Amino acid sequence: MSLKQQLFFVKRHKTFWLIISLIGFVLLAELTGALQRFNAPIFKYFNQLQSEQHSDVVVIEADDLLFEHDQLIYSLLEHDPKAIIVVSDSKLTRINNERVFYPRKDNGLCLASLKAWLGYTIQINNQSSANCQSLWAKLFPQSNLDNSPLLSFALDLHALPKFNSKRVQSDDLLAGQINDKLILVSQTNNSFGLPIRAPKLIDEVNPIYLHAYVAHNLIEGSLISPVSEELSLVIQLLSVILLLVLYQKIAFNLGLIVSSVLSITWLALCYFVMTGMHLLLPAAEGVILNFVTLFWVFLSAKWVEEDDLKRLMNNIRQKMSGRYLPKSFTEQSTPWDSIIQLINQQLALDKSILLARLEGDHRLYEIRAINCHLSDIHEMRRDYERAPYSDAIKAFGTVKITRPFFKSLQESEAQYIVPLMYAGDIRGFWAMTITPDERFNEAAFVKNVNRFANQVGELLFHYRVFETQGKAESNAIARLLTLNLAKPLSQQIKQSINEMEQKLTTLEHVFNQIRSASVLFNLFGQVVQTNHALEQLAKQHHLPIFEMTALDLLCKVSELDHESAKGKLRYLTLHKGEIYLPVQLSEQQFVLNVRTIESSDEKSSAGEPFEVGGILFEFINLSELLNQIHNDEEKLQVMSTLDNKQNRNIESEASN
Repeated sequence: MSLKQQLFFVKRHKTFWLIISLIGFVLLAELTGALQRFNAPIFKYFNQLQSEQHSDVVVIEADDLLFEHDQLIYSLLEHDPKAIIVVSDSKLTRINNERVFYPRKDNGLCLASLKAWLGYTIQINNQSSANCQSLWAKLFPQSNLDNSPLLSFALDLHALPKFNSKRVQSDDLLAGQINDKLILVSQTNNSFGLPIRAPKLIDEVNPIYLHAYVAHNLIEGSLISPVSEELSLVIQLLSVILLLVLYQKIAFNLGLIVSSVLSITWLALCYFVMTGMHLLLPAAEGVILNFVTLFWVFLSAKWVEEDDLKRLMNNIRQKMSGRYLPKSFTEQSTPWDSIIQLINQQLALDKSILLARLEGDHRLYEIRAINCHLSDIHEMRRDYERAPYSDAIKAFGTVKITRPFFKSLQESEAQYIVPLMYAGDIRGFWAMTITPDERFNEAAFVKNVNRFANQVGELLFHYRVFETQGKAESNAIARLLTLNLAKPLSQQIKQSINEMEQKLTTLEHVFNQIRSASVLFNLFGQVVQTNHALEQLAKQHHLPIFEMTALDLLCKVSELDHESAKGKLRYLTLHKGEIYLPVQLSEQQFVLNVRTIESSDEKSSAGEPFEVGGILFEFINLSELLNQIHNDEEKLQVMSTLDNKQNRNIESEASN
């Protein structure tokens, strides 16, 4: 198939457009940043999992920095710090020392500003001001802040050294707590500021802590760089393509487990990459697209599968529409019409009246009358706990009624009643009359009626079960809660398949009841269908029928050699002929009838070009057939007919 033809085939397929729409969804989500906001809670959780307990940054807050400034700075310089950064908007007296810095625009120095990242003010702004020099670039010349990295909050807030200016001035500090440390000095914020939007700093209002985390990240080299949008898009597209391949090969239930495992694995990978390589992968996008792809594949497959099933169901209905199939007993609107038909066909009764039990009660009501009217009942009682109904229940069968049950009875007309029950469940009663003659056998009559009544009682019992289930399933609330307001496609397909199965079972049963042992081969010599008689014949004469081809069987049971048998099969196939061969198996005499079965008008998907659908072998048991014929002249006539057919076949083969 050429590339153009393949593309045309794919373009006509719904799944292709569904995959295109999924890729379009990924592109749109990445370009608009719709899924990036979900990275924020994951980033916060990753930082909470980390717990660093050491920092070379010290925060000192002064209650009144304007008056305490000089003494505080000189006290700190005595402990030989690495650098002192005074963060204040007040015009403080500058102390000329190479380790003391006052980041303000009028001083030509400034700290890197922070901008919002998905709701957190934790991303360093890479747009440096032209009016001032970055203090961080001066203190840490090896650091690169041009790619707008994110702050890492692995350091616990309680592990960040924090002191009040009074403690410093009172010499209540160890030299090691200040020596060679980067010190940030600021005015105490007495909860007048807004809460800081950053992990682990939600309860703080002094922005000095954000600058402290910037300094700590620069010292430790732990600034986190988000991957570029281009790389993120490539990762997501590759992931979606791989997941599309994976989820098409596994079931949805297993897919849920696999997607959960993959999501946990992806989050673990993102965590270790962030902590080890200081690189932030699109964690949230990966998890979301993982499950989106799973449900996308599931819904797409269901959509396409539903269309295919509808097409299949319509094809089945079209094929079954030309084949007569009576409605099942349990699917009929009322069971009594079929029961009356059964009674009329099988029993010669004068009158019959059927009564049904009122559900949840012991009363009865009239249903149908045969050869009479419902008004012909003389018995007024409708309680099966009283005679004559109770007498029939106690007898578990037919009882003769002595008191008048029907009106206008003939002199010799006898009355009987039998319960319609199954498994102890009374479904109704059947009252009848019959006029006995000299050949009437009451015992045989009662036996036959009991057998019919038992079968009718069982039919009514199963009908009641199906009816109860149908009412429960048709309940509006239950159907609403089970998304079953419309008849599900599965039930429609099940009904269509049941009809096909019923038809197939009937045909197989009929084929099995054929007394002649029959086996059907296809043109490739493979067994297609056998009946019960053939299986018994093969078992009796040790014929491995399912391991034999048509040629093997013909050579095995006849006196033909290999080439002659091939010729006969060739004749059958090309000319749709028919042959008769005498066969002797043990002490039994058979006539083997081999003939072709014409192919069906409805071609299969295999597209077989032959006009012959198969070759049928039929073993006619001549010994059994002749034993059934007691007239010698008829036996000779049957033998003569078979000989004539065989001679005509030989002549046909010779002429062709």
